[in-house]
Amino acid sequence: MREPLKDRTRLEHIVEAINKVFKFTEGKTCDDLHMGDVLFYAVVKNIEIVGEAAFHLTKEFCKNHPETDWNGIMKLRHVLVHDYYQINVKTVWEIIQQELPHLLDQVNRYIAETNWEEWEKNEVVLKETAAHKSLVQTAIRMKKDGMSSQQISKYTGLTIEEIEDI
Repeated sequence: MREPLKDRTRLEHIVEAINKVFKFTEGKTCDDLHMGDVLFYAVVKNIEIVGEAAFHLTKEFCKNHPETDWNGIMKLRHVLVHDYYQINVKTVWEIIQQELPHLLDQVNRYIAETNWEEWEKNEVVLKETAAHKSLVQTAIRMKKDGMSSQQISKYTGLTIEEIEDI
């Protein structure tokens, strides 16, 4: 199993995707975005990446940075992917012009101001990793099948307390 990406890496993905949007749209207008399919889809894909990276941030990180509308970012990604037929070019252009610069500033500040060595030691953050979530799901199934907490702990590596809290 590969190691899940950490919050810092996800934030760096957000910065990279926003910078690509700015690079692609430099010197362009909303009409250029509307008329250029390749430009439009390159921009939309990178905005999707912003939403996907935000989705994979730990809940704890998002909770500690409430000034960013993480839910709105994730919902936008959902719309772009699943309701693609309803994408409004003018709305995308407004997001590029009004929302992304502010988000880029916030994310760059989070990257610079966070003590990453300490953050990544944070037990709450570690518990939110994909691997841990998978083990919890396995433990839930094992518990439903009637296995004891001791047996589940032996197979999953979760503590008895974690299993009993499920």
